[in-house]
Amino acid sequence: MAETLGDLFDLAQDLARLVGSPITIEDRDTVVIAYGGEHSAADQARVETILNRQVPAKYRDAIAAAGVFDQLRTTDDVILVDLPEVSLTARAVVALRHEGELLGSVWAAVGGPPTDHQVDVLRTAAPVIARQVLHARRVAGQAARGRDDQLELLLAGGESAVAAAQDAGLADPLVVIAIRGEDPDAAVDLAGALALHLSAVCPDAACALQGDTLLCVVGATSGRRLVTDFLARVPGGRGVVAGVGVAVPAADLPHSRAAATDVVRALLRRGEPGRCAELPEVYADVMVDRLRGFLSTYGEASPLTRLTAYDDQHDTALVEAIDGYLDASGNVLAAADALHLHPNTIRNRLRRARESCGVDADDPATRLALMVHLQARR
Repeated sequence: MAETLGDLFDLAQDLARLVGSPITIEDRDTVVIAYGGEHSAADQARVETILNRQVPAKYRDAIAAAGVFDQLRTTDDVILVDLPEVSLTARAVVALRHEGELLGSVWAAVGGPPTDHQVDVLRTAAPVIARQVLHARRVAGQAARGRDDQLELLLAGGESAVAAAQDAGLADPLVVIAIRGEDPDAAVDLAGALALHLSAVCPDAACALQGDTLLCVVGATSGRRLVTDFLARVPGGRGVVAGVGVAVPAADLPHSRAAATDVVRALLRRGEPGRCAELPEVYADVMVDRLRGFLSTYGEASPLTRLTAYDDQHDTALVEAIDGYLDASGNVLAAADALHLHPNTIRNRLRRARESCGVDADDPATRLALMVHLQARR
C-alpha cells in the first residue's frame, strides 16, 4: 500500500509540473489521496485540505452548492470551480472514472480559467491516475484481508493477542474502538477511509470490518483522539457513532471489545450520530441495557410488573404515582405538582401499592429495582 500511495504522490508531482499548478488527488468523499506541487503560493483552502487530509466542510458545502459534485458524476470534461465567496481560488477539476464508476477527482489550483494546455494535460492524465487509484484500492483490499487476520488474533485475547500486538508494534495499554451506524452499510462505507486515515496518523493500529461494525485496536492514550478526529472529517458523520472500550493489556482485549460494543449500543439508542464516547459517559445507559436481559428472564417477579398488573385489573394509576414519586426523589409535594394531582392522592396511591401489591417505594432495594425497570421500559 505504501508503494502504491507513493506512486500516486509521484504522479501528482509530475502532473503539477506539467500543469504548472499545485495538484490534489481526492477520492469520492473528498479525502486527499495524494498531492504535489509548490506550496509557497497555496491558498488557505489548500493548506487546510492537506493538513486535514480532506476538504474542510465549509469548502465542501460551497462546492456542493455550486453543483460541482453533480457535474463530476456526469461529465469527463474539465470543470472550472471559482468560489471567491469562501476564499477558494479558481481550480480546474476533472473526474477520475473507471468503467463508468466515479473513483475520485483531480484538482489543479490554476488561479483562473485553465489554458488549453492545462485542459489537455488534465484530460490526458485522468485515465492514467484513475488506473493507479483503482490499483491502490485493490492493494488496499489485499491489505484489509491481512488486517482481518491480525485483528482476529488481537480480539481473541490471551497469548495469541500478546504475540499479535508485539508483531504490530502495539504497546500496552490498548483499547478496542467500535464504530457503527443505524444503517448497516454506514461502517462498510467508511472502512477504506478509516484505514487510510490510520495508515497516515497511526500506522501501528489494527483496523478491520466485522459485520456491520468497524473495530480498531489502538494505544489507549491516543485512541479516542484519533477516532474523534476521523469522525469530524467524515461528511455529515455518516450517522455513525464510536465507542471506546476500557484500557487493557493485549491479553484482555476481549474485555475492551465488550465495553466498546456496549457503548456503541447506548449511543445508537440515544440517537447521537457522530459522537465518540467512553464507558463512564454512558455508564447508566449501558447498565440498563445489560439489565434488559435479566428483566426479560425474571421480569415477572419485578415489583413494577405487580404494580402494572394491579393497575390493569383495577383501573388505577399506581405506576404513574410511583414513577413521579421516584422522579421527585421521594418528595410527595414535588411529585403531586409534576403530575397535577393533590398530594394526598400521591400518598393514598403509595399506601395502596404497599398494602395491595407489597411494593414499598420507600424501601431502598425496592426503589432501586423500580427505578431500573422503569428506565429499561422507557
